[in-house]
Amino acid sequence: MALAEMKAFGRRYARQIVMNAQVLGKALDEHGFPVSGRNYGYTKSHQVFLDYGGYKQGRRVAQKLEKANIIADCGVRLGVCEITRRGMKEKEMQEIAELIKRVVVDDEEPSVVKRDVIKLIKEFRGVEFCFK
Repeated sequence: MALAEMKAFGRRYARQIVMNAQVLGKALDEHGFPVSGRNYGYTKSHQVFLDYGGYKQGRRVAQKLEKANIIADCGVRLGVCEITRRGMKEKEMQEIAELIKRVVVDDEEPSVVKRDVIKLIKEFRGVEFCFK
């Protein structure tokens, strides 16, 4: 079934993933984040990389985001596959960038931002790019 769905929806899904990642990268850059690949459209894949210059600083950022239910590795790499599969598009990438900014730049309490993250996710309970 997964192969049949990928055959039917894969190209559209892949295009939306890259578009979402690029919009997220641009939005984060506009908020002052150290986004890699600015001169190349931020990314050509499913993830955005924030260059904090090393593991220690990246780990601190990733841990802070995790407390707000935003998952990133210590790189800080942010992937968009799952949220794209749930049906999020460019508008939501702008909202996600704002949520990330609230945690990292504005130093807002992660537990407060977490409520807004959960609220956003609840709007996208379905699965897209699949047979209904």
